[in-house]
This record gives sequence, structure tokens and C-alpha cells, in this order.
Amino acid sequence: MSTKNNLGEGGELMKVFIVADMEGTTGLERLEEIFRGLPGFDTFRQMMAGDANAVVQGAIEGGATEIVVSDSHGYMCNIYPDDLVPGVRLYRGQLRREWCQMKGFDEGYDAVIMIGFHAKSGTNDAILAHTWITGFRDVRINGHSVPEPSLNGYLAGAFGVPVVMLSGDDRVIEEARPVLGDIHYAQVKQSVGFFKGIHLPIDRSRQLLRETAKKAVQDAAKIPPIKCELPVTVEIDLSPDVVDDPALGCRLDDNLKYQELSLSKLATKNYSDVDIVLLTHPDVISTKRGTVSFTCKSYKEAYRKIYSILGVIYERDIENLIDDVSNPQEYSRPDLQNIIGDDYPLNEIGPRRKKSAA
Repeated sequence: MSTKNNLGEGGELMKVFIVADMEGTTGLERLEEIFRGLPGFDTFRQMMAGDANAVVQGAIEGGATEIVVSDSHGYMCNIYPDDLVPGVRLYRGQLRREWCQMKGFDEGYDAVIMIGFHAKSGTNDAILAHTWITGFRDVRINGHSVPEPSLNGYLAGAFGVPVVMLSGDDRVIEEARPVLGDIHYAQVKQSVGFFKGIHLPIDRSRQLLRETAKKAVQDAAKIPPIKCELPVTVEIDLSPDVVDDPALGCRLDDNLKYQELSLSKLATKNYSDVDIVLLTHPDVISTKRGTVSFTCKSYKEAYRKIYSILGVIYERDIENLIDDVSNPQEYSRPDLQNIIGDDYPLNEIGPRRKKSAA
């Protein structure tokens, strides 16, 4: 693939914001592939960048003149800057990240593309399904359970910017469609279990991503921004008890280990996630066991508060996944040979080379 592009080279300006998650990346299906230090990560952080590059190339062909990619998975430092198409700006890391998965976003963009996404929490037969973190058992906007793309789509709409494309597995497309509507979708895999999928080969997946992005950018002016009904009420189901689902939720003593609260009673009681949220967010209430809720006049305010609530259990959730749920000693993906092949570049812009898929 040629890396030549026309970003910033005259003509009518077209700014595109790409939100890149990881679980919906081409070929990805295992926990051991999504966190630094685990055996599949190096391959799939390059695959993530390669999917982004295919979308970037398509967006350029569709008329984009300026493109930002927001690395929006885990600790949000997965894509290496040198692995992206030259001329693309990369936002990564958690520092100064006001908008969670949409770091640096504002009303100055013409279109949003979301790639690499997955199904929402509670979708048990979908690859690595969750909503931002495993501690969020469900997130409801005005009573409707939604996946991550819908949360981001409402934020884009609050800035007056349309979402024009979503990629990932079949289940996230199904779940996001009621909010995102008639936009462009690229299904790169079919979920058949929490750690199992049926995947497009890399060449077909990248072609689909590139062609879909081109059409999406070309149609951006025809797609309206998504509007959330206001005021907006948000409900989040959390881990209600310290013994509830210890691997994915609130492991014994974890909230003591990860919190930095100057509350002396924390030294004598292990607080649940609900307890911690209520202690740190006095304007949030608990409407029923295991659920916290709040109402905001604007969706921007609501999104910011969801992100703030995420922050009090975020690090603990990720570390528990790495420490308790991942199984690096038994990780194996012999099927990657059929998905990647021998000579397709993982990051799309690199030279074709032999790549072990073991």
C-alpha cells in the first residue's frame, strides 16, 4: 500500500476524528491480545494500527484533509506513532483526556469514525464484551442499555458532529444501530463466544475498512448528528458486594488497595464499588441495589460524569483482568495463520514480511 496522502494539501477542508478501540480489531478475540506485556499484544497493537491506517487511507480517498486518531483502549497507549500513516495526528495516553475515548475532540470536526469496537456488558456470547470497564455491568441512557459507540455518538452529537462509520463485530453493530442509525458499518468478525470469533482474513478486512471509510466520508454531509434527549438520566449497574464476581469485579480488599481517599473508615471496611462511587460523587444516588444514577441538563456533563465514575475503579479493573483472568501460559492462536497469512503487513504501511502466527 502506498503511504502517500493528500492531507492538508488544499481544497475544501474536511476534518475527520477517528476513535480507535481494540477488541474489534481484525482477528482479535483473546484477553491476552489487548494488554501490554501479554503474549499476543505486540501482534495486535500492530493490527490495531493497521486497521486504523486502512480507515485513514479510505478517509483520504473520501475527501478528508485532516485526520486525528484517538487511541482509546485500556491505558490508551497502544498505537505507536511511527505505525500510522504520515501526516495523521495521534492522541494517546490518559493525561489531559477530558472525553474518555474521544481525547481532544471538539466541534471543529466534520465527521467521527469509530473503529475496533465490541459489544456491551452482559452480551455473554460476544468477544470481550464490556462497557468501558468490566465493573460497569450495564450503562443506560434514559432507560436504554447502550454500548460504547452509542455513548460516544451522543457526545459527538452534543458538539454537532455526525458519526459516519462504525467497525467491529456483528454484535456491537447490532447494539449500536438503534442510536447511530443509518450510517456506514464494517463488520470484520462474527462473535461466537466471549473469547471466540469467526474472522475475515486481513486482506479482506482491510479492504472493507478502507472502502467503508471512503464512502462514509463522502456521505458525511448527508448524515445528521445524533441528539440525546435532555435532561439525560444515566444509570450504571456496578458490583454491589465485595464478593460479587471476584475475578472481574470487586476482589476482596481491592478498593482499599487502589483508592486514595482520606476517609479513615476505609481502613476498617472494604467498600463496594457502589459505596466508593457514592463517597466520591455526592450528587450521585443509588436507586436500587448495585445501581447508581444521576441526571444532567446536558449530555456533555453526563458523559464527563460517567468518565469520572469510571476513574475510581478503572485501574483496579484492568489490573484484575491482567492478574486474575488472563492466562498467558496457555495462550495460543494457531488460527492466525489463516487470518494474517505469511506476507501481509500487520500495520498496513510496513513492508510485506514473513510473520509467525503462532
